[in-house]
Amino acid sequence: MYRFDRLVADLRHDPAALVQRAVVRLRLAALRLSNRLSRRSVTGSGAVVVNLTSYGHRIDLVFYALETIAAGRIRPRRLILWLDDAATLANPPATLRRLQRRGLEIRSCPNFGPHKKQYPYALTGPTLPLVAADDDVLYPRRWLAELLEAAAQHPLDVTGQRAHTITFEGDRVAPYARWVAARGTTFSFRTLCTGVSGIYYPLGLLQALRAEGDHFLRVAPRADDLWVYAVAVRHGIRAGQVGEQQAEYPAIPGSQRGTLYRQNVTEGGNDAQFAACVGERERERMLRDDPHDSGPLPGVPLGQVVSGDGA
Repeated sequence: MYRFDRLVADLRHDPAALVQRAVVRLRLAALRLSNRLSRRSVTGSGAVVVNLTSYGHRIDLVFYALETIAAGRIRPRRLILWLDDAATLANPPATLRRLQRRGLEIRSCPNFGPHKKQYPYALTGPTLPLVAADDDVLYPRRWLAELLEAAAQHPLDVTGQRAHTITFEGDRVAPYARWVAARGTTFSFRTLCTGVSGIYYPLGLLQALRAEGDHFLRVAPRADDLWVYAVAVRHGIRAGQVGEQQAEYPAIPGSQRGTLYRQNVTEGGNDAQFAACVGERERERMLRDDPHDSGPLPGVPLGQVVSGDGA
């Protein structure tokens, strides 16, 4: 039970954070109730597929994220949860079985790590664009509607609710820690969308990901956003942000154990993986950021990887 003296201390220290936690708890309770009682389909008329993946203890919590997507103003044509855990696939938690009855697809794939959000779907030869979502976030009702409205203005590009602007030091890419939060909605080869708040991928990029194959397992096994960005730049696909500022959504309590943040950010894993994904010609394209530059890099057939490790 929440102790009264702790409540008083929290009110004095950070009342806004206390209110936010209370709002999240109330929302979680409503989502649990919806999961038990709702018969409303999780899918709708949105001309897009939404993908998630999950693992470990987060599989017991992912229904919260799925329920927020199902409660959206626009619902996707398909909602897919990709898993590599045989035991869960054979016997999903009751929360997920209830969502399956409302249209959720739970599909099996190899352990591609975070790349399960994009690559397995790309392998299916899709006819609908993809929106990749995270399993540890509570999405607002207009989340998907905003993404699709922005993507309609740039249907051949990547569109994200949260992005970074890649910065340069001279003609070299600066370390990841010095990249800056994206400001504005300009589409650029220097804009890298991050998956936590949701990313729209056009069919052209999905085709390129399929053709590039699973090289990401060697060069960026823990950084799907970096790999997808490199493939996009290589194939002349820009990225932009939905709003003027990064969209940030509440995390599902208890879901943050075992995230990749420490390995990728604190310990510099992103820099090593980015260097392995991006070669000189991609870097030059990023540096020029010429608005008239389009299409795959010259001399790079679809599917031929030109990566920083010489593969």
